[in-house]
Amino acid sequence: MSKPDRDTVRRAGEQRLQEWGVAPDASVEALRASIGRDPAADLAIAARLGSHPDAASLDVLQALDVATTDKLVRKEVRRSLYRLEQRGVTIPKAAPAAPVSLAPAPAIEGYLSAVDGRGDQLVWLVKPQPGALAHLFAVINDPEGLHEVELVETTRKMFRASRQELLSKHELRMIEADWRYCDYLIDRAFRWAAERGQSVRGDYPGLRAKLIKTPVTEMRPLIFAHLDAAAIRNEPRLLAESDTVLDEREFRTWFFDLETLKPYLEEAKRIKESPVLLNPAQQQERYAGLAARAVEEIVGGERRASWVRRLQEMAYFLHATGRAAQAKQVLAAALALDASTRGGRDIPLCEALARTSLVMFLTMEEEREQEEARRSLVVTPQQALREMQQRRTR
Repeated sequence: MSKPDRDTVRRAGEQRLQEWGVAPDASVEALRASIGRDPAADLAIAARLGSHPDAASLDVLQALDVATTDKLVRKEVRRSLYRLEQRGVTIPKAAPAAPVSLAPAPAIEGYLSAVDGRGDQLVWLVKPQPGALAHLFAVINDPEGLHEVELVETTRKMFRASRQELLSKHELRMIEADWRYCDYLIDRAFRWAAERGQSVRGDYPGLRAKLIKTPVTEMRPLIFAHLDAAAIRNEPRLLAESDTVLDEREFRTWFFDLETLKPYLEEAKRIKESPVLLNPAQQQERYAGLAARAVEEIVGGERRASWVRRLQEMAYFLHATGRAAQAKQVLAAALALDASTRGGRDIPLCEALARTSLVMFLTMEEEREQEEARRSLVVTPQQALREMQQRRTR
């Protein structure tokens, strides 16, 4: 069997970097943080560093040359060193007296849940220990921040069982994700909570230090390592059909909460009880205007960025669970919302979310009123007026 050639290995390495969320334009430090995990990725990193003519690239290439045992990687390092030299970077002729060594990246695993309707998400970090697993789990919220973090010792068997129990009992699936991204999400949520002055259950800095010694790496949403934003924007059909994703089971908790909808529900009640006689068409027109204003205000303003991030996370979750078409539709909605100056207006997913939320709570209120009416023998003026209007429209 022939050995893989340099180009084949490099393509495989680029694919691995993409899976880890390392963008094509990643910084030298981001590339340094990814060294030591996979020989093919190391070769791709060495090739990339040859296009960064600066001292930082030189340092990482020399360190990689010392750390690697792979012949193809070493050849790629020398090739990139030559490219740097041709572009004006001075290459020391002698090896450094104390060469920098690269320790293998910690064998950490990352897991993510879907984001629920409140913006809550589970994030796990798992690191093998002698005879056990160190399992750090966190509950984060966008935009509130980190709610809870805990570190426990478990076994691989118990870890698999707990993951299966979440799925079977609560339909909560934990998908594998780049641990560096999971680490970044938890750290960002911790900073958000601190900025808001909110307490966090658990000593996040202390618990993280037991698992990870390297600094947190800031990363883009993982979906952008799998889907091209420009291509998504160039397919208007994806945005137009984005409301269909609300049929996916992970979106069953996605609706605006009662407190957020309260002023709109009160206005809807005033429309319904208006002393001015409105025919059904006029009432529907007013309800439509109310829903349009709700989606513009609730999904816009200061909350818009949070909704964009939630949609990006859901796009990745759908993509990772084999639903590429739905992932594209959700990402199309996220991109449209990110560019919008009117909140969720003209974004079918957001507009459907507003409509269904309003209808749900209005229906609940109407059912409550009907139940109260059945228990009462007194007819209120509003009830009498509605009955008269119904008779006139028959």
